[in-house]
Amino acid sequence: MATRTRHEAPRDITAILGMHTPAAKGVVAVYLVAITFVAVQTRQGISAFWPVALGLVILAAGTIALIAVPGDPLPVPATWCLAAAGPIAAALMLWVMPVPFEVPLQAWTHGAGTTILCFMAVRGRWISAWWGLLAMVLVYGLWGAFTNQGFLFGAGLVFIEVAPLAMATLLSFTLRPSGKAVFELRDAATARIAALSAAKAAAEERDARLHQLDEVARPLLERIATAEEFTPEESATYELVEANLRDRLRAPALTTPEIDAAARVARGRGVEVILIDDHGMDATPTGISDLLRGRITETIQDARDGDICVRILPPDRPALASIYVHDSVGTRRITFDHSGAEVQI
Repeated sequence: MATRTRHEAPRDITAILGMHTPAAKGVVAVYLVAITFVAVQTRQGISAFWPVALGLVILAAGTIALIAVPGDPLPVPATWCLAAAGPIAAALMLWVMPVPFEVPLQAWTHGAGTTILCFMAVRGRWISAWWGLLAMVLVYGLWGAFTNQGFLFGAGLVFIEVAPLAMATLLSFTLRPSGKAVFELRDAATARIAALSAAKAAAEERDARLHQLDEVARPLLERIATAEEFTPEESATYELVEANLRDRLRAPALTTPEIDAAARVARGRGVEVILIDDHGMDATPTGISDLLRGRITETIQDARDGDICVRILPPDRPALASIYVHDSVGTRRITFDHSGAEVQI
């Protein structure tokens, strides 16, 4: 049986028919107003109105349940209740109706009951729907027999409903398999789009990396190609560029402009900065990752000597990241949990 969470779109025949849309709710509301109007306008000659009102409530509840009850096919308890709605409403109303009817529409209950049965059939419970129609035939037939009009006369009033229920049953045989195929095709299309999007994003990221590499490394490579002796300043620049390129390969999650700038300045002061990304932050929300990167930037900016190692831990670890600092002050380790807060581990 198909199930869905509270905020998940249905993936069954109800989605194909749009039974969870505002339009469907509007149609149900109009339909309930219509059968209420018919019940009120056909009260001529009845002995009591309360059975009509009670039957109307039962039919209204059954109609609402058609779009409100989840599951494909319908859950068994809901199926029993919906199949019995038409026969029970008919039994309540027929015994207070005049004999013979003063208004032909006073037999409207079998039409309202069949409406519920037709949608039951479409929602996968066509056998129960036919049992429900048979029960209505028996109720009308017994009413005809007890009122001396004949069993066949009463049952004949309901025989007309065989045609719409047969069409609804045929529709369930054709539409339900098609609906399954629609969702399978939609899932396949979604998967293809996701794959194409991932490939495009990877290509764009690769092009961006190549562009950055070209901007940073090309001038240095051209200078190296001259085979001339390098000045101490040039050698220091090459070392900084090499360290930055290493960071981009080893710690892509930590190569932001702010961290790059802080690491470059710290290395210029003689601090050894090591950045390692073991991909534990790949699925971290943007707000938390930005907060963590800001804290890392501040720590690197504060370093004056020694060495500092920043590591994004592997996934499924209790901590998200750690910073190891060793300088003239001493050795310390700063650890961050998955909310970006400092913790003691």
